[in-house]
Amino acid sequence: MAQVAALLIATSSGRALAEELASKYEYTYLIGGVDGVPKVLLGVNGQPVLNHWLAAITQCGRLSPLQEKVFILCNENNISEVRAWAADERLSAGGFPLDNVLSNGADDSLGIAADVATFLAAAPPAVAGGSLLIAQADTLCGPGFTVARAVEHAIMRAKDTLLYMAAPDGMALGGEAVVRLEEPTTAAETSSQRVAGLDAAAAGIADGAALTAVLAPVAVLRPEALERVAAAAAAGTSESPTLGDLVSALEPGNIAHPPMFAMPLDCFFRLSNLYHVTLTSNFYAFYAKEKAGYKGDAARALEAARKLHDLHEARTTAGGSMAGGVRLLAERKAARPPEPCVDPELRKLYGEFYDSWLRGDRHHDLAAMAGRGITGASVLLGGSGGTGHSGGGVKAGSSLPIRFADATTRRHNAKEQHPVFTTSNNTYGIKTPVQVDMPLTYTAASQHFTKSFPVSAPKSAGLVTAVTKSNVHKTLDDF
Repeated sequence: MAQVAALLIATSSGRALAEELASKYEYTYLIGGVDGVPKVLLGVNGQPVLNHWLAAITQCGRLSPLQEKVFILCNENNISEVRAWAADERLSAGGFPLDNVLSNGADDSLGIAADVATFLAAAPPAVAGGSLLIAQADTLCGPGFTVARAVEHAIMRAKDTLLYMAAPDGMALGGEAVVRLEEPTTAAETSSQRVAGLDAAAAGIADGAALTAVLAPVAVLRPEALERVAAAAAAGTSESPTLGDLVSALEPGNIAHPPMFAMPLDCFFRLSNLYHVTLTSNFYAFYAKEKAGYKGDAARALEAARKLHDLHEARTTAGGSMAGGVRLLAERKAARPPEPCVDPELRKLYGEFYDSWLRGDRHHDLAAMAGRGITGASVLLGGSGGTGHSGGGVKAGSSLPIRFADATTRRHNAKEQHPVFTTSNNTYGIKTPVQVDMPLTYTAASQHFTKSFPVSAPKSAGLVTAVTKSNVHKTLDDF
């Protein structure tokens, strides 16, 4: 089996994000440390971000066992908190090897190329000379994501492999890197495309009428490419903490180097600032509700009103003809090129969510909008010192059971009643609980009273005066 390892890069400082969250929602405990709460430990859908990455990695057989193949690179300010996460089997979903949590020796990212070079210089001999999966751990690649496809492609085809997302209509491209595919018109029909180039400093707004391939924060690089990464780090030509800058330094599309290939994924999210954290939190809440089939009357009414608004605009454009407006909407939909994706259902939900997000919807994660648990960091970390916020939500030091922290883990055995005798309680109880239904705090009984009981059960010192009857013969009765 070809040798490959995984490196989760968690060197980016979370101080600015922690201060932004504290000023917006009064999460004062998020800035208790030098670096605040690390972005990789913020809670999304009831789990730390690192847990989502480990779930994506453990589905790839080539990256097992974790003790030999998977590493986390931190900075000097957040390594202690990441190691505390790794040592806690409850938080890290089974534990993570402490020896595999490394530091880049600085207070912040050295630049992703320098961070990778630092890891390669200190990597164990078993990792040297093999391919490396590189992931920016302060991002997420959507529900159900697995790195297995990218790793298998890189190993079986012996090619450096990137991942990209088809940018939804209206997405701001500032701060993103855009991959130029060799044949973008056939991207939806192929599992991978050769990379013709990369724009590491994209700008503007994505147009849904054409494919805009945004580089995802995951790549699998082979040994030759890793050598060029180390050279770029030594020359100081790649100092940005984003993967786009590193890939740009490798000059994809240059015939002097081996070709790179790119594969699609459905969606990914950054956790760089409050805007993106709120977007991510809202998407996961939206996704959970849609998968559970939960949509309230208000949401359905809003959806109907928007469809009517779109139809009214199309009708006006078509000169007042209702039939013309319907045809115009159908033509617009048909004009959109098919989007390359892995899970069409997830991609469809992401497109619907992003459209509603651009329209101003921020109601999917009600707890986030009320300032009552946008990240869940206090739940997952048990607080980082200081005091909780004043919004009445989860306070530092509290701990939610997993059945409350992640509603998707709950077992819901709905019992359908006969239609003639259905009660209103059954109609209510048959709905699958979602995250917004879960409590924000959990205060268990202290068990102080029961701990005061004697260790052993008390012995009866009473005198038994009843006759003991034999089950065999009356002559054996014991008086």
